[in-house]
Amino acid sequence: MKSEQINEVSRFEAELSDGIGSEGFALLAHDVRSSMFGLLGSLELIADDGLSVDTRDRLNRARTSGALLNDLLKLVFGGSEALKSFTSLSVADEIALLEQRWYDQAQKASINIDVNISPDVEALDVIDRTGFHRIFNNLVGNSIKFSGSGNISINAINSADNVVITVTDSGPGFSESALAKLFQFRGRPENSKQEGSGLGLYISEMLVTDVGGTISVNNNDEGGACVTVSFPSASATVKAPKPPHLDALPDLSHLNILLAEDNVTNQLVVTQMLKSMGAKFQVASDGVETLVMFEQENFDVVLLDIEMPRKSGLEVLREIRARKDAKSGIPMIALTAYVMQDHREKIDAAGADGLIAKPIGGIAQLGHQILEYVHGTPAKIIGKDVQIEDSVDDPGYVDRTIYDVIAKTIGSDFLEEFLDKVVTDFDSIKLGLIKAETEENHSDWRNHSHILISVAGAIGATNLQHLAQELNKLTSGSDMHFIQPLNLRCIGGISQVVAFLNSEKTG
Repeated sequence: MKSEQINEVSRFEAELSDGIGSEGFALLAHDVRSSMFGLLGSLELIADDGLSVDTRDRLNRARTSGALLNDLLKLVFGGSEALKSFTSLSVADEIALLEQRWYDQAQKASINIDVNISPDVEALDVIDRTGFHRIFNNLVGNSIKFSGSGNISINAINSADNVVITVTDSGPGFSESALAKLFQFRGRPENSKQEGSGLGLYISEMLVTDVGGTISVNNNDEGGACVTVSFPSASATVKAPKPPHLDALPDLSHLNILLAEDNVTNQLVVTQMLKSMGAKFQVASDGVETLVMFEQENFDVVLLDIEMPRKSGLEVLREIRARKDAKSGIPMIALTAYVMQDHREKIDAAGADGLIAKPIGGIAQLGHQILEYVHGTPAKIIGKDVQIEDSVDDPGYVDRTIYDVIAKTIGSDFLEEFLDKVVTDFDSIKLGLIKAETEENHSDWRNHSHILISVAGAIGATNLQHLAQELNKLTSGSDMHFIQPLNLRCIGGISQVVAFLNSEKTG
C-alpha cells in the first residue's frame, strides 16, 4: 500500500477519533478485532466432515469473505502500522477466491461467472492481497449489480511486461453520463436507477495507479462493458540454485546416535530416516533426559532440537562442552527450524558442530550431512537432482517434494496412522491458538506456536512453518494488534494443511 492508501486510512482514523476520542478509537479497534477473531475462529472450528457439498462450499465462502473482511479491518484500525512488505500473489489463486466470494450473489441473479487464466500468467509482486481484492470486488460487484442476468467473464493474460486482467459483463454498459464521471469521487450519475455511492471505480483506479498500473473502461460493440486492469508483472529475479536431494542412501550402521527431540511427530520422521540408513539410535524427549542418557551411554553423535522443555538445546550444548572429559568433544548437530543468522550465531557459540534445517529435505541428504559433521568430509552429491517446488503466498501450501520424501520414509503400512497423528496434532494446536487468543495468554501462545513450527516442518508445510516462527517471535511481548492477524493466518493455514492430509489419506 502506498501514500494515497495511507492517507485514505489516516483520514478515516482522524475523523473517527475526532468523533469518539483517541481512547475511544483504541477501545473500538480492540473490540472490533476481538469480535472478528471470534467469528473467524468459530468458522474454522466448524468440521467439514458430514456436510453436503453445497454446505461445505458455502462454509468455505464464508471463511474466504471473513478473511478478506479481517484484512480490511486490519487496514482501517491498523493504519500505516498495519502495512507489510508485499509477497508474490498467484493470480489464479486470487481470482479463484474472488469467484468463490461472489458465487452466491451471481447464482441468485442468474449470472454465470466464467474464469479464464492463461497458464503462463506471472505472479504479482506490486500489490498486496487486500488491495487486489478491493479492486476486483468492486469491479465484479458492479458487474453483478448492473447486469441483472447473463454472463461475467474474468480473464488474465501476460502482455509484454504486464499482467492484464479483464472483467467483462453482458449488461447495458456505461451510459454517457457515467463515462463522463468515470473514476471521479462519488462519480455516480444523478439519473442512475441503481443504488450506490459512486466510489467503486474511484477506489479501484486509485489502488491500480498507485502501484504503477492502468485501468480503462469501454463498452463492447455487442453490448456490455469491459474493465481492463494492467499491473506490472513480477520482476525477473536470479534465484540461487537449490540444493539437490541426494538419492543414494549412505551407510550409518557404524554410528550410535542420540536424538534429542520433544515433538513426537518429528521423532517418528527422523527415526524412520535413521533406521533406513542402518543407524543405531536412542531418543530423548527433553533436555534433561538428553543429559541423563548421554551420561549413561557412549554415542558417536548427538542430533538435538534447540527448543526443548526443561532444558533447551542450547543449554545441553553448553553443559556437554563444559565437561572435563573426552565426551565433551562429541560431534553435536542442531536440528532446528530457526535458521536465521542470529539463531545460527547462538547455536555456534553454544558449541554445535553444525546445523541441519527443518524440514529435512530427504533421507540421503540427512545422512550425508551427518557424515560430513562426524567425519569432517564434505557430503558427496550422488544421484539425480530433484527440484523442490517453489513456495507460494499461501499458508496452506505443502511442499510436495518434501511431503513425498516423508511419506516414503514412513512407508505405506504406517502412513495413514502417521497422518492421523499429525492431523490430531494440528487440531490440538488450532484449539490452543484460539484459546490463547481469547485469553491473551502469551505463554500458551508461544508453546502452541513452537509445536506448530515442528509439526508443520515435519510434513513440508513450509509457509505455515514460517508463519508459526513469526508468531512465536511476536508473542514475546508484541501488542495484540500485531499478533492477531498472524494468528488467524496460522489457524487458516492449519485448516488447509489438514484438508490436504485428509485428501492424502482417502486418495
